[in-house]
Amino acid sequence: MAKSAWISVSLLMVCLFAGTVSSAQAHRAVRFCKPDDLSVWFDNGQGEFDGMSHSGAWVVLFNRSATRCAVPALPVIQLENAQDHVLAIGKAAQLAPNQQPSQKILKPHMQWRASMYWVSGNVYDGGQCVSPTRAVLKLPLGDVVVNFPARTLCGPSQMPLTFEQGQLQQAAR
Repeated sequence: MAKSAWISVSLLMVCLFAGTVSSAQAHRAVRFCKPDDLSVWFDNGQGEFDGMSHSGAWVVLFNRSATRCAVPALPVIQLENAQDHVLAIGKAAQLAPNQQPSQKILKPHMQWRASMYWVSGNVYDGGQCVSPTRAVLKLPLGDVVVNFPARTLCGPSQMPLTFEQGQLQQAAR
């Protein structure tokens, strides 16, 4: 019996080394999304982010490729002006201790979204307001650059400003 168990283990090792991969292993081996795999846009949520001195939007990612691919659960987002100067950078929203950012696997033709909140009124003494023209999502295989809707972000006079950013979550259809 010990000899047949050794043969089974040996056979399994040969299969693994020969490139045969189980479905569980294949799930772990999902490639990162390439910039061309994704469509990215902003959705104002029909005003759900708007208040007295704050605003926001959903950044929406759509996997337009035919295969699954992975992106960070909390992609780095920068807002820039037309001269490529960074005006605002996303910072993670407060997460529960068990909610450590990792990766999200985007199935083909599925939408994911992350919230973005910012101060939209000049409520700071000596503050500043900026109007970014584009957003840059920094992804492992390259940046995705898209137009940013005409919005104003305000904050302390330090450069660049920050906005609160949530993790990606699957969007309802």
